[in-house]
Amino acid sequence: MLHWLRARESEHPLERKDDAQRLLGRLADKGPFAALEEMASYLDEVKTAETLKASRALEIVELLDRSARPILRKLTHEYLSSHRRLTRFQQHRLWFTCHSLLGQLAEGYQTCLARYHAGSPGAASLRSALPRMAGRALRAYGGKIKWTLLHYGEVDPDVWLQMGRLYAMGEILGYNDSIVTMYRGERAESSPVREFLRPLMLFMSAPHSLPPLQVELVDRITAAWADAFVPSRQAREGLHYAMELNSSEPPGRVGYRATRSEHALFFGPGDAIVRASKYTTRLQRSGQVPAELNLGFDVAPHVLLTTLEHLQRYWWPMQPRRAQPRVSATEQMRVAHDYDEVSANAGALFLDSPFVSNDESWALADQSDGGCGLVVPKGRGEWLRVGSLVAARPENGTAWRAGIVRRIVGRRHGERYVGVQYVGRGGCAVTILPLEKPRSAAPEGELCVLLAGAARNPDEAALLLRPGMFSIRGAIEMRAYDRRWLLEPVRVLESGEDFEICVYRTRSAR
Repeated sequence: MLHWLRARESEHPLERKDDAQRLLGRLADKGPFAALEEMASYLDEVKTAETLKASRALEIVELLDRSARPILRKLTHEYLSSHRRLTRFQQHRLWFTCHSLLGQLAEGYQTCLARYHAGSPGAASLRSALPRMAGRALRAYGGKIKWTLLHYGEVDPDVWLQMGRLYAMGEILGYNDSIVTMYRGERAESSPVREFLRPLMLFMSAPHSLPPLQVELVDRITAAWADAFVPSRQAREGLHYAMELNSSEPPGRVGYRATRSEHALFFGPGDAIVRASKYTTRLQRSGQVPAELNLGFDVAPHVLLTTLEHLQRYWWPMQPRRAQPRVSATEQMRVAHDYDEVSANAGALFLDSPFVSNDESWALADQSDGGCGLVVPKGRGEWLRVGSLVAARPENGTAWRAGIVRRIVGRRHGERYVGVQYVGRGGCAVTILPLEKPRSAAPEGELCVLLAGAARNPDEAALLLRPGMFSIRGAIEMRAYDRRWLLEPVRVLESGEDFEICVYRTRSAR
């Protein structure tokens, strides 16, 4: 009787707590990708389940968030540790799955916030959870930004707009500075404003110039030091970045935009740059990662040192300038990658022999004596990452120049801008042999590339080698043009996953 007066039962599959536990329990057997995809589907349904009470909607979003976090950590570790071994399909699937789940998670918390603001039935009970909901939404958007940067893509403009709206709403309601425990088990407390500044500082730290591992490292450093970052509605010294809260434009340096509206938020590193300097000095002296700098995973001291030095350069008020100005250019370039092909092309070994190369055609955007900027079409250069070894030449040219990828910036429509720094002015193939030959050494020696102009001093020679061939105690013999040179090791100039560029001192010729 009068059953039609009762509220309709929600159509969301997780509305009943027993059903939620049962359905989520089954996800463990489906594997990480299927589990995250199903969780994303449940989160999406929260937005459309109109009869779902606001309090229960938040419980469902938090339950899915809690269930997804260990899977996201595992996939992040897999992406960073196995990046070179993963196929292109595996890399894309891993990135897309994590990226999509984080987007749905952010929107799920935003839905709960919107129901509170709209005064939905039962929404008043969410008031005490406002800082936590906003902070978690901002963290999820920050995670989405990080995964985009790991993939060297362009951050979705809507992410900046939604983050700006969340921050502006927090200002109006007065909870942005509320210190709360975002997730149980975390050592440090946080606040919505810290969660907002964390991805902004990551974005302003030139992540397009870092390999994926260091992008992750910067993300963890900005999380640990978010309490030091400073926001303000007023421009002042030390706040050399700004963002329009009502815009889909990314944050930028203050000097790049002449005028600012009333919606502008200025921010800067604050005392974080002092912390970076302090830990840099300690690392240089001890060569060990400070115990109190707990970043959640083991990192080699030299990688952390390089990252901290990078942060100091880009957190400084003045942005680093290019050593040589580049001029615009319009031309097609052939680009090859991987050590074998780069060394063969740069060493002119393919001039007289047919070969099917892995080279691709990219558009030249700008160039200088020391490097070039290239536009990579969508679907090309899937192997790209900062630190990759490449060789480039004009489409109609014959001479290849070896170089190292220094920057990868995502653009709209799937294009990417790639900055390449040349190593030397050219190269020629030479043969090297160790003076004390181990049993495993090839009797005919090892082919490598002598890079012209890459060494600093006239009595030094720079060689492009396979990784692991350089030894500070191992002198070698170099043979080229029917002549022999004795080379004594000096230092490793550059290194990557599949190459080393090493400097030797030439002591004698025979």
